[in-house]
Amino acid sequence: MARSQPSMLRAVAWGRLAVWVAIGTVALAGSLFAWRRTEEFLIRDNRFRIVRAEEFAGRSPNLIVEGVHYASPSQIRHVFSEDFGRSLYLVPLEARRSELLAIDWVAQAAVARIWPNTLKISILERVPVAFVHLAPNHKDGMSQFALIDADGYILRPRVPAKFTLPVLAGIRESEPLANRRARVRRAMGLFAEVGPLAGQISELNVADPNNLVIAERIDDRVVNLMVGDENYASRLKTFVDAYKTMNPRPDALTWDLRLDGSIVALRENTHGE
Repeated sequence: MARSQPSMLRAVAWGRLAVWVAIGTVALAGSLFAWRRTEEFLIRDNRFRIVRAEEFAGRSPNLIVEGVHYASPSQIRHVFSEDFGRSLYLVPLEARRSELLAIDWVAQAAVARIWPNTLKISILERVPVAFVHLAPNHKDGMSQFALIDADGYILRPRVPAKFTLPVLAGIRESEPLANRRARVRRAMGLFAEVGPLAGQISELNVADPNNLVIAERIDDRVVNLMVGDENYASRLKTFVDAYKTMNPRPDALTWDLRLDGSIVALRENTHGE
């Protein structure tokens, strides 16, 4: 009897384990079945259906968009075009957020479900810091102007807007974003340093970040000032003060100010783009 007691205990333990496994299996199966029925309910019940936009003249009352001023509303609505007419439960929130972030004006985006059948989209738009003078259009040869933010993103307003911003030249839309960001931030540093003197700058060429070129309005004409990559305010002020007493040649349209305390007139416009 003493020898058989451990065997009986093991048999009881295994029996209990088998019972708990069976209960767990039944519970799991029941939970999966209940979840499946709930999921089918969320997918098929019309109470969770996002109303199609065409039913309301192109705009669904179940799509709430906040924070949009300059981005294209139609672009944002188009991101959710596949979701209209189907259940709110099926909307892939993270995928839709990624698509929103691909829109030029969208800096940050959040997409949330509001049960039973509404999507709420919150947008934080990019803030333009300058106009950018892009290369001429290949189709018609016309110059192109757009906006640019501090991170180098090219922005094109889709609605009428008025901005009072400086103009940058020497930026190419085809160049890497990091390069555009570096040029814009160098330009913003110059404008911050020169302060009130920025009011006379008609355009700033940033093609060479190590040699910024200011297009300055003086005596009804525009001259180009090569100011290098530092001491912008002192170099610009030195030129403005000295120019009042100068009698420059008519062909002196470009001035090299890169050597502090020195002003050198050049016969040609040498900065290029």
